Amino acid sequence: MTRGFVPVVGIVAPSGTGKTTLLRALVALLRERGLRVGYVKHSHHPLSIDHAGKDSHAVAAAGAEQVLLAAADGFGFMDYAPRRDADGALPLTELLARFDAARLDLVLVEGFRGEHLPKIEVQRSSLARPPLYPDDPDIIAVVTDAELPAGAAPERLPLDDAAAVADFIQARLADGRFSGEDPREELLRRCRQCRISPAEPRAGWLSVRVGARCWLAPIALAGDDPTHAAIRIHTITAPDADADTAADGDAEASPDPAQVEAAIHRRIYSAQPKALAVVGARMPYAAAVGFRGRSFEPVDPDGSAAFGAVPALDFDLDARAAEAPAAIAEQLGAGGACIVAGQGAYTWGRDLTEALTRAALLERSAEIYALWRQASV
Repeated sequence: MTRGFVPVVGIVAPSGTGKTTLLRALVALLRERGLRVGYVKHSHHPLSIDHAGKDSHAVAAAGAEQVLLAAADGFGFMDYAPRRDADGALPLTELLARFDAARLDLVLVEGFRGEHLPKIEVQRSSLARPPLYPDDPDIIAVVTDAELPAGAAPERLPLDDAAAVADFIQARLADGRFSGEDPREELLRRCRQCRISPAEPRAGWLSVRVGARCWLAPIALAGDDPTHAAIRIHTITAPDADADTAADGDAEASPDPAQVEAAIHRRIYSAQPKALAVVGARMPYAAAVGFRGRSFEPVDPDGSAAFGAVPALDFDLDARAAEAPAAIAEQLGAGGACIVAGQGAYTWGRDLTEALTRAALLERSAEIYALWRQASV
């Protein structure tokens, strides 16, 4: 079986709105159009595929952690001891990895409202329930029988027209906007690009967030390209519950750079719910302008329009590793960028492209500023 990630779109709504009815119609329509569809449903009920009195049930009750029932018309796989997040939830990314990616074009997810993935909300005006989309930037469309307010970000789709919803999904599937790329593969690909591209950070750290976890990978000027072994997975916790233990063990020892970066990235994700990617870029010009001891104000039009004033922190990450995560996350804010003197910059984005673009633009603005100061002397 080929394990991997497939394009994913979630269907979310309060109970009673008709999301399961819509899902049944969507699966039939997409199947008729030649698409191979998988389905994940979040259930609050115990798993009950197997039954008491059966040999397999007796073996599972004896302590088997995984059970596979094979029959002439298919098979069922039950995992009684799955990996869980820190809050006890089943991580959607690991559930999706159970699918055979080579045999599917799309997975529809029902439930998992708190996960970060493209979502379609189902809304029925007769239920008088508050909409979900104002508080969830991942909702890209609302299937409803009511009009949306002027300026609402999601696209409106008619409630009783499953074909229109299928058209919406197919169009975005063709554009790659439901990409389900394995986070590790995306990180390795972007790390390789950064090492050879003069326009992007050529050293530092990249991370991407999926749900309650993030994947962190290093970029290094020297040596080989990073491999899967270099990528670390970290659980994201709320700022008030995160001790940000950037340096464990001997207090006299220098903190592990990977541990410091992990704490910084986790703290940024906790503080910025919209952030799905973070870049810790080691860039010379950005590092240099931070030594001024005050916010950096780009003099070029592009940088000025994108950032305004960029906060700058003047401290040694190694010497103040325990303070760094909270300080950097606070300074980043909604502007999406901050500078650490002598180190470079941190940026976040809704994806790695946005985060890397911000980092590259900030470095270019810092270089223009340095040249401007040199010419002004």
